[in-house]
Amino acid sequence: MSPENTKDSFIDYLREIPNFLSVFLVPILFMTVSPMLIEMSKSTGISTGDLSLVMTFFSIGTIVGQLTSVIYNRKFSKLQIIITGYILIVLILVLLSFTDTKLLFYIQYLVMGYIAGVVWIQCTTYILENRIKNKDRLTTIFLSFYPIGNMIAPLISSTLIKNGLNWRYSYYLIAVMVFVVVILFLVLKRGGKGIFVQEEERIPIRKIFFNRNLNIVFILGCFLLFFYCISETIMVVWVPTFLRTARSFDIQSAGLTVTIFWFAVLIGRMAVSFFAGRFRTNYLLLLLSIVAIISMSVFIPQNSVLLSLLFIGFVGLGHSGIITLGVSSTSTVYEKGRGILASMVFAAINAGASLAPFITRSLSKISMTLSVAAAPFFMIFTMVLIIVKIIYERKTRDKIDIKKDS
Repeated sequence: MSPENTKDSFIDYLREIPNFLSVFLVPILFMTVSPMLIEMSKSTGISTGDLSLVMTFFSIGTIVGQLTSVIYNRKFSKLQIIITGYILIVLILVLLSFTDTKLLFYIQYLVMGYIAGVVWIQCTTYILENRIKNKDRLTTIFLSFYPIGNMIAPLISSTLIKNGLNWRYSYYLIAVMVFVVVILFLVLKRGGKGIFVQEEERIPIRKIFFNRNLNIVFILGCFLLFFYCISETIMVVWVPTFLRTARSFDIQSAGLTVTIFWFAVLIGRMAVSFFAGRFRTNYLLLLLSIVAIISMSVFIPQNSVLLSLLFIGFVGLGHSGIITLGVSSTSTVYEKGRGILASMVFAAINAGASLAPFITRSLSKISMTLSVAAAPFFMIFTMVLIIVKIIYERKTRDKIDIKKDS
């Protein structure tokens, strides 16, 4: 892409709001259910344990949707896929408000997760293919809306229930939010010229992965994201349980660690978006991984509630930009086929996130501390791969630079 065809002004980022809000909606769609499980159970007669599995079904659907998203580009434009997907999600949300059986909950969340995964890759592909020059900053801003959604999602249902409204109204509120995003897409993207409204070109795999050196860089990027997501998932999902059982923290203090973690991630991503483009991506990745390792090593042995809450913030800062910079740099290794590249990258991310619960489950039988200590261990793996990537790219710099000319 020639410099004269690139852009990087504030208004250009502002036009990407529909894409940003699409990432924001993903946790809204499934995390909103968490605080209202008890009310749902009383109303439907389904146990809270069975109802909580809707989040698992949603996640499974999301993974499959991300892996198959590019198939639809052979016949439809990105805009058509996104709008159609959101219309279907609105219909599912309305149906969920009338649902009372476990099987229907599972099926509807599975389908909704699948559609969300398809839309996610469509929006990610556009982010990676558009003419904004600083992809690291753009991707960091893009993925920063995910932790925002994670923080807001529980507030939606808990606020409604606290004010005496039925839990079913949360689905109507989310449907309205989805509809607003659809309007923004139609206003800001409809009729636009360029990649977003064009059909995806059918590109043979051999024409994407045409350079051995770049293939190795791509593989290193996927593996470092895989190991990173194991570390992140352990910290987000398992730490509250660890603090309550091994450190005897009350439920409020243990839950607060997750909120502080995500808030620190958000602050960290804002900082990364500022530094992106000013410093080499690999060195930012290395710095963040070191901060994460040191912070986790200090956090895990703590018995003090105050110190634990303090250091979980530093842990969040260390985890903040690795996934955003990793997705940006790995998915843009080649100029063509970025939808396929993004699908493979997110497959690595979801594989790491899916593996983490099995790791903690196995290690917790030996020691709760050991199960949490797996997080810095896998972050060390991540750091080593970043170092290997830096060294390899230095040695093959001349061969790697041909990517834009091929």
